[in-house]
Amino acid sequence: MKPTRIDQEKVEAYLAAGHWSRETMVDRYAAYARDFPDKIACRDWETEITWRQLDEATDRIAANLIARGIPRDGRALAQIPSSTREMVLRIAFKKAGILGCFAPMQWRRRELDYTCERIDPSAVFVSLDSMNDDQKTWLNEAVAGRSAPVLRVSVTPAPPEGWLSWSDLEGTLEYGDRRDQITERQFRFDEVSLITASSGTNSLAKLNEWPEAAQICIGRGTADRLGMREDEVIGMFAPMSGAAGVLVWVMSGTMPFTYTFPRTFEARALLQLVEDVKITVATTVPVILARLTGEDLAAFDLSSLRALRVGTGAASLDAARRIESLTDCRVVVASGAMECPGFGHAEFDEPAALRLDGSTGLPLPGCRLRVDDDDGTKLPAGEVGHVKVSAPFASLGYWNDPEATRAVWSDGWYTTGDMGVLDDGGRLTLLGRSSEVINRSGHKILPVEVEQEIAKHPDVFQCAVVAAPDAEYGEAPWAFVQVQEGKTFDSEGLVEILRAGGLATYKIPARFIELTEFPRVGGNKIDKKLLLEMAPAS
Repeated sequence: MKPTRIDQEKVEAYLAAGHWSRETMVDRYAAYARDFPDKIACRDWETEITWRQLDEATDRIAANLIARGIPRDGRALAQIPSSTREMVLRIAFKKAGILGCFAPMQWRRRELDYTCERIDPSAVFVSLDSMNDDQKTWLNEAVAGRSAPVLRVSVTPAPPEGWLSWSDLEGTLEYGDRRDQITERQFRFDEVSLITASSGTNSLAKLNEWPEAAQICIGRGTADRLGMREDEVIGMFAPMSGAAGVLVWVMSGTMPFTYTFPRTFEARALLQLVEDVKITVATTVPVILARLTGEDLAAFDLSSLRALRVGTGAASLDAARRIESLTDCRVVVASGAMECPGFGHAEFDEPAALRLDGSTGLPLPGCRLRVDDDDGTKLPAGEVGHVKVSAPFASLGYWNDPEATRAVWSDGWYTTGDMGVLDDGGRLTLLGRSSEVINRSGHKILPVEVEQEIAKHPDVFQCAVVAAPDAEYGEAPWAFVQVQEGKTFDSEGLVEILRAGGLATYKIPARFIELTEFPRVGGNKIDKKLLLEMAPAS
């Protein structure tokens, strides 16, 4: 289908500027299968497949989906572990002209119900072995209530009656060979070819519609910032259902990299995987970065690892600097939203003093960035305000939700919901979500500023500051803290350190609450709403 928020004139402008290309990821993968047939395209803990094998497998799956009656522009909901199968499935969907929506493994009934209602799927792909009884009950009820039959596929062996297995789709061509329909069915460069889910930190996840050319565009820009080469072995140390994973996967539309999927995101296992398969570039998220630095890095051969991209959140600079001090790896930070990634991205070749200066770098090529005050007036460099962005690699609205689309897109600009500041050189520093600013009796507090001060304490592993109701001040900051393993938490001592460090008295949290683990949205971002519910009565 054609995007809902872009016209042909804009498409032609993107093509003329070189931001968009008429080439698609399917075109690129076909070229790899021809030119690099025996090169490993992807591997996981069970299997590895070459570019030729991937091309053949995706042809068979696409043809079988077509044969089973999934219409062009039909939707498919997938909730499966990141693996070679997910990479295969994503391309098979593109070949068959089916819009895939990949849900995080952490999603449960509420999020899945919302997504099904929005996209009305013709097919669902799940890992039944990873689902609890409540999820299985929900799934059977949800697909039974659809207006048309829903194809149900499990990527785990021996599914129950009424379900297909992965091997059913990947194997023999059924109901005749429909591969001849792929050329006509596959998505064109200017069509929506993917639905991605934002994290849903403040509400239910938003479903973004992504044109094919926008995916190629962001992949090319990201690969350039990382200084990628054709022979890279990429470690997917973040799920592909989230921004940190999918935005590195779309780099495969630029060069025939080898993608490696871990069985677990446990830190020691990831470090061992780097040693075992000689990973050169990895993508991850801040919480996993922090866990990596808690391990004995010298116990692993990490000599192959040259770059670690950290996205979708404020990276710990202390953790990044520790990685760089103990290895030959450079940490490259990035910022963005699923709606519009890449509005800040450091560069591999930048010196550490600039690359790890607390900013998230410059926008990717073609991206326009501005910071506005509360009234929508553009602010000069150095002033804090609301971050807005416009880019050829942005999504083009929320699927089947025009009201939500209008709320954040206006005149080609997307309002990110972030507070930030631009320096004179155009580098962006993020200061937290505008919805999370704490108003303590008229004093505005940016949680990230307090979090950065608390995180300086060597015993603190991670922290989050949230606005809590306060009878006297309206709102007050509360701090939730997870300490390093084997350490104890001393809130009174921490308050004295914060005061001695010059933090204004009104910014010092009214309560400190110790946690053993933070609740997360999509396995990455801290769920700050749930934190307040978890707080014990004072």
